[in-house]
Amino acid sequence: LSAAESECRDDVIVSAEPLVLGLLTSKVVCPTAGGIATFTGTTRDTFEGKRVLRLEYEAYESMARREMMKICARMRERWPLRHIAMAHRTGVVPCAEASVEIAVSSAHRREALDAVSYAIDELKQHVPIWKREVYDDSSVW
Repeated sequence: LSAAESECRDDVIVSAEPLVLGLLTSKVVCPTAGGIATFTGTTRDTFEGKRVLRLEYEAYESMARREMMKICARMRERWPLRHIAMAHRTGVVPCAEASVEIAVSSAHRREALDAVSYAIDELKQHVPIWKREVYDDSSVW
């Protein structure tokens, strides 16, 4: 492997642009990784019996990126990971479109799967991104 291929990479994105499904997977492919795990969170059309029209996200973007990098560091303390990529969309996210995507590669599948689960839980808890749910009859932050 070249020096560039052997270095672990952490890539975080906060953007109003639509997330291209699978893009993050391509960012974590590595010849030393035997497993890649992903999570994609999408806008569903109903929540607690209400019809969802869309989600709207706001973020403190620079702090969100810093917090996402801190999550990457904590993931690396827990598991021997190769590459990590996380993206969160801001602005309006219509039904069936992605608002968050996480991809992780590691030598073995278990570490990648556990790390992805940890990452989404930490992202939702610590990253300054706020979601407004817009229903056909109301909205709530």
